[in-house]
Amino acid sequence: MPEAVGSALAHGGTSTSSLNGYDVDERVMLERAQDWIGPIFSKDGYFQDQHHRRLLLRGVNLAGHSKLPTSPPGSTHLSEGFFDHKNVSFVGRPFALEEADEHFGRLRSWGLTFIRLLVPWESLEHAGPGIYDEEYIDYLITLLAKAKEYGIRCFIDPHQDTWSRFSGGSGAPGWTFETVGLDLTKFMVTGAAYVHQSARPTDSGHAAWPTNYQKLASATMFTIFFGGSIFAPNARYNGEHPQEFLQRHFCACYQHLAERVKHLDTVVGFEVMNEPHFGYIGLKSLHNFDPMKDLHYGDAPSALQSMALASGIPQQVGVWVKSWPWPTRKARTRTINAGGISAWLPGRPCIWRQHGVWDVDTNGQPQALASDYFTRRRDGSIVDFGQDCYLPLVRRFKQAILSVRSDYLIFFEPIPNEDPPVLPPADDDPQLIYSPHWYDLKALFNKSFNSFVTHDVQGLSRGTKNVLEATYFGVAGANRNYTGQIRNIVQTGCTKVGRRPILFGECGIPMDMNEKQAFETGDYTHHTIFLDAMINAMEASMVSFTLWNYNPHNDNAHGDHWNGEDFSIFSPRPSHVPNAWGPAARVANMVKEAFTFSQFGSNEDVAVRASGKLTVSASEENLSSTASVDDCDTPITPFDLTGAYFKEGDRSHHHHVGGRALDAVIRPYAAKIAGDPLYMKFDLKKLEFQLAFTTPDIGAPTTNGLRVEWSSPDHITEVFVPNFHYHDAAVDVIVSDGEWKYDRDRQTLYWYYDPTYKPAVDPSARSWWSWLWTYWSEEERVPSGHIKHALTLKPRESQVAKTSLYGWLRSLVGI
Repeated sequence: MPEAVGSALAHGGTSTSSLNGYDVDERVMLERAQDWIGPIFSKDGYFQDQHHRRLLLRGVNLAGHSKLPTSPPGSTHLSEGFFDHKNVSFVGRPFALEEADEHFGRLRSWGLTFIRLLVPWESLEHAGPGIYDEEYIDYLITLLAKAKEYGIRCFIDPHQDTWSRFSGGSGAPGWTFETVGLDLTKFMVTGAAYVHQSARPTDSGHAAWPTNYQKLASATMFTIFFGGSIFAPNARYNGEHPQEFLQRHFCACYQHLAERVKHLDTVVGFEVMNEPHFGYIGLKSLHNFDPMKDLHYGDAPSALQSMALASGIPQQVGVWVKSWPWPTRKARTRTINAGGISAWLPGRPCIWRQHGVWDVDTNGQPQALASDYFTRRRDGSIVDFGQDCYLPLVRRFKQAILSVRSDYLIFFEPIPNEDPPVLPPADDDPQLIYSPHWYDLKALFNKSFNSFVTHDVQGLSRGTKNVLEATYFGVAGANRNYTGQIRNIVQTGCTKVGRRPILFGECGIPMDMNEKQAFETGDYTHHTIFLDAMINAMEASMVSFTLWNYNPHNDNAHGDHWNGEDFSIFSPRPSHVPNAWGPAARVANMVKEAFTFSQFGSNEDVAVRASGKLTVSASEENLSSTASVDDCDTPITPFDLTGAYFKEGDRSHHHHVGGRALDAVIRPYAAKIAGDPLYMKFDLKKLEFQLAFTTPDIGAPTTNGLRVEWSSPDHITEVFVPNFHYHDAAVDVIVSDGEWKYDRDRQTLYWYYDPTYKPAVDPSARSWWSWLWTYWSEEERVPSGHIKHALTLKPRESQVAKTSLYGWLRSLVGI
């Protein structure tokens, strides 16, 4: 079949329509591209639906402030009631039930309908071991039932950062520290943790909290949780080893949650643990951490110094500051715990001193008895964290969850910039989903980004690149940099854990970067470039992802209300409203434009928006109509964006207001693909979307022509086409074969490919240059015995500048 070319306007929402001569019953196409209605499977390395279509899941983490209780208010700049850890409530996280329609409706309109739902261990079992917060679970059940109405699916994330809120992060209940004898009220003064609620107002916490992984409280808890039986075999809590006690309660807690929500198809699975850390396991020397892998910032005691400090022995520790080309450098020293306070509960001495890791010398100073203690078993054999500690938990957690529902998916990951453990054949379960994370760690640490220079921190930290090799220039360089990093993670993952679906559980950018200039100007150009490069990299590897994060309580003063972070793509309550409404005099005069939309090659009902009214023209051959676009305000400076671009006349105005860098966030993508994905691209400047997939070559084409069976979704690819970019534009759709329908109300392009299609040009007859390009271009490599199907969607050239805010901004600043 020759290439099919067509143009479309909005579909009028009638009960039936025609597509290239065929009547289409709307009842068989109620599903939006971004709606997840049926089951989601893991098969042949892809997420798949019941029609065997390959799925690209896309959504958000909901939400950053779900790490914190609602009562008492848990924002990390507040301290009242902080240590009353058993009497808290998370009801209302991520938002109040009366707000659910608003937020789920917004996420659906943005095409972000696959949710990583943060449910920290503390939120469920804060009152004590085995005591579950059923009120919070009841709230979650009601919330998840509402999500289903919007086609939203989710998986549960037992989120943690540096073990617990009380060790400077989030996750585990406060009572877990009692199992090893730690007093959580003494962590800040003894240097056992950097805790925001106890920090000095002048401290820079957004960069300091990750250093808790090297500090005693977090490092001890992770070491005991994953490897306590190896490194502290004599420890006991209530007659049981702390490792067994903690793991048993952790798995039982989420098994209980699974039992409570198993009737809800909204939940497709559970994650094992967010960014599981190894603590001290594998530490080669008690005297120092590796500054290339372990962040040094602010106070940076060694493991030995941390153990001494927690036992009330003052120490002179190094203080590190930001630098370049290395992230930080040691600037000075200072004395910590001059008062000799202990971080251990009365009658509970240091667990590591008990096990012969260290002691004090004749001068009362700490000395290491076995500097490499955390690398070996007592018989001298090397301990591998992934194989010996992490995978046993994955197996235990998986068994607990799948005992409730065998179709649940189990998501697992390493910490960022680390490889996953090699998955043995016995663990090659299709229910396991690889879910790594990715951030530009330099931009994250410095809260800065420009489009001129980026760096491959992944390559630097692994030693595979020097500074020059890891430096990339310009927007194109940022795209190459990030694409290469994501490709490396994907390829390494496939090598280590086998061919299975990949979903990046976290990726995002700091919205308060560049000294929060965008909050004052309303100009999110750099954010848009940054996010676009990141999502381009995800799309280049054809992976699913959930952005970090969507926070309905974000504001410009405290960001996500956790440790100084501000990543939310939505902020409903800015502390300072950008001057969007003031400079009305600068807004251009009302502009009237006429656009002509043509229909090529086949009969199709065309809905034309003229003077704000929707009319449907009769089907004719080579039909053409003229639509008059309503008067519109044209923004001429970044200050006019909110008032002019997201104008009240746009029916999605209420969804977009409060959004950040939405030009990059909201974009077309193929959610359900009727074949094996080959490539997917979106050019934000041109608003041009391209998709290709392959299907097996079934032989000679039929002579009877293609009969489209819209009631058979196995041959239908569904593309999310956001009105945010294409709301008033005619779009040109070019497909290699088959038939298509564009429904603007559902923001969906349906493409029924022709299973008998043969390319017009025999690949063997192509020019040598074309053959060479295909050989070197991975995206063009069509497997033997398969046929490539391709689609391009783009607005009319004359409308790109009008349609794209990002295009307008780039032309304004000359990028």
